[in-house]
Amino acid sequence: MTGSNQELLVGYQGTEGAYSELAAKRHFADAGRPVRCVGYHSFTEMLEALRAGSVDYAVLPIENSIAGSINESYDLLAKMGLFLVGEEFQPIAHCLIGAADVPVSDIRRVYSHPVALAQCGEFLETLEDCHVEAFVDTAAAVEKVKQDGDPTQAAIASEQAAALHGLPILRRHIADHPENYTRMVIVAPEAAHYDRGVPCKTSLIFSTTHEKGALARCIGIFAERGLNLTKIESRPKPDTPFEYIFYMDFEGNIDREMTQAALDDLEEVTTFLIVLGSYPIGRPRVS
Repeated sequence: MTGSNQELLVGYQGTEGAYSELAAKRHFADAGRPVRCVGYHSFTEMLEALRAGSVDYAVLPIENSIAGSINESYDLLAKMGLFLVGEEFQPIAHCLIGAADVPVSDIRRVYSHPVALAQCGEFLETLEDCHVEAFVDTAAAVEKVKQDGDPTQAAIASEQAAALHGLPILRRHIADHPENYTRMVIVAPEAAHYDRGVPCKTSLIFSTTHEKGALARCIGIFAERGLNLTKIESRPKPDTPFEYIFYMDFEGNIDREMTQAALDDLEEVTTFLIVLGSYPIGRPRVS
């Protein structure tokens, strides 16, 4: 897929108007070539399409500033053999979207992605005699509400999803916390390399021996070189009860000698190590 005028294909999970699609358009806005976003039913289907060459990149939500890490995403990265080449912080601004412009008190059923529902818990508790139902993604929930045409139904999704389907917004800013961002990583089949002067983040997956002080030795390697850890999290190791895989992000470019030396030392004290890639550090920004 080469050529400056050739269409750039970017995969995302969900349907048109989903937050992941908004992040994809934001991230590749300056790509210098036409960009087409392709929606997939699941994270797995999207990443398999990336491995098969059906798309050039994929946008994968990995953590939310309120709900925390998205474990499915980490588990897939551990086994798919793909690389991270960028990140985008997508602002999440939930709206209650109805099939018709009715009072909020008329709503009896609300659909959305489980994470979005959890983020709007306080608002949902104010709705009387209302059933809350999880749906595959936020934008698909809006599509369902439109198709059903039931004025007692509503969806929680973005303002853009409401505009796309021509539905009214019954209430804006319904999340429990106004500062709400989802960190999306840009996934590619091959690792990318950036100039040493570009502030980068490197993401890793590793496992240690099951003994006292093993993790402390790993963390100490980065402390000794003054490399700042921005995230470390454990996940259960499949088929090995009470042993764990660690996911780590730190500030450093893999093409710098200090970073590579830290990774060489880490490899000596871990049972396995996967370097997911180095990529420019992203920052939350207003939409």
